[in-house]
Order: sequence, then C-alpha cells, then structure tokens
Amino acid sequence: MGFCVESARVMLIIFNFIFWLSGVALLGVGIWFLADKNIVSYLEVVNHNVPNAYINYAAYILIAFGALIFLIGFLGCCGAIRRSKCLIGFYLFFLVIIFAGELAAGIIVAIYRTEIEHSVDKELSNSIKMEYTFANESAITKSWDTVQVELKCCGGKGPDDYMNSKFTNMSGIIIPISCCVLSDTNNMVAKDKSQCMNKVPEYYHEEGCKKKLIEWVKSHSVILIGVGCGLAGLQIIGFIFGICLCRSFKYEEK
Repeated sequence: MGFCVESARVMLIIFNFIFWLSGVALLGVGIWFLADKNIVSYLEVVNHNVPNAYINYAAYILIAFGALIFLIGFLGCCGAIRRSKCLIGFYLFFLVIIFAGELAAGIIVAIYRTEIEHSVDKELSNSIKMEYTFANESAITKSWDTVQVELKCCGGKGPDDYMNSKFTNMSGIIIPISCCVLSDTNNMVAKDKSQCMNKVPEYYHEEGCKKKLIEWVKSHSVILIGVGCGLAGLQIIGFIFGICLCRSFKYEEK
C-alpha cells in the first residue's frame, strides 16, 4: 500500500507540473487574443456595435483561469507532498470550478461562431458606410484598414459598400488605399493608385471581407476550443490522481 501511495503522490506532482505548463499556454493564448494588433483590429470590425463580444469574453475567461491554474497546481503539489487530505480536497474542488468555467467559455465561443454569421452582413456594411472616415482618426477606420490590408479584401460584401458612404462623400475617392494592392504595406503605398481607383482587377482587391473574416473567426475559435478541451482532459486526469491519493491516505490510516 505504501508503494501505491508514493506512486499516486509522484504522479500527482508530475501532473501538476504539466498543469502549470498548460496554465502558461492558456494565459498566453488569452493575452495573445487581446494584445495582438491584427487580432484586435479584426475583433473591432467584427464586434462593432454588437452587444455581445463573445470571443473577448472567452479570452478574459482564459486569462483568469490560466492565472488561477498556477495557484491550484501549487495547492495540489503541497497536498501531495504534505499528505494532506484537506489540501487535496480543496484542490479537487477548485479543479471542478475551473472545469465549469472552461465549459462556459467553450459554450460562449460555440454560440459566437453561429451568431457571427447572422449579424456580420449588416454590421460590416453599416460600419463601412457610417463609421469609416477619410481622416483615418477613428478606431474603426484603422481597424478596417488593417483588415483590408492583411486579408487582402475590400469592404464587407465587396468594394461597392463604399458607394454613397461617408468616406466617399467626404473625399470623392471611390475606395480607400487599403483596398489597393500595395507595394509598401507599412506606408500604405499602392502598387498603382490610378489603376486601383479605376478598379483594374490586378490593382485592387475585388473580394469582400465578410467571408475571410468569418473564416478567421472560425479558425481562431477552434484554437480556443482546442486549448480548453486539452486542458479539460488534463484536469480529468488530475482529478483521478487526486481521488486515488485521497483513497490511498484512507487505506494507509487503517
């Protein structure tokens, strides 16, 4: 029985080391989603005037639980080293809490993936026509420029979204430079501005951003779901080791 107890303790300590590493990964993914310039721009465009920015909420949950995992992993190690049923009990309780939070984050992202396809058409066109400006001062204008340059697209449904828009009425330009094929992306220099403004196919982006944004949201939500599922699997293993260790303590006391 002593061998079983020691084996359970060692396995739980090894697991918690892996658990700490998964916490770093979870924290990193959450921070990446909120700090990366391109991702922030994509989310600004997609979430503009949408009351429930689900991917943002899911990222905040990932950051919170990633930080909490450090504390829970330490608690599990202490419980295993000190042979404390009380600490192991708290450890198991918090594992269940974290699991529930990750499940909630997964549901939020799954809902978001469905809802984005219903709301994106109207919101993208509205933000282009009403919010995109010639002065390039607003956050939504800068975000749209980043999206159009990085995804090589123009407008929501297409370049025609700029017809009779606030941008066109103010500037007299039919599409912004970010819709053009660029020779210098850092300084927003078009390959051939006159050809772009005449909508010569090889000099501007003919495809709208809707499809590419939806594909981007889906691919990145898969990352969130994958990280959450992987961590959930680790937590189930940790829960089993914790239960086994508690039972080993019980038999050892007899």
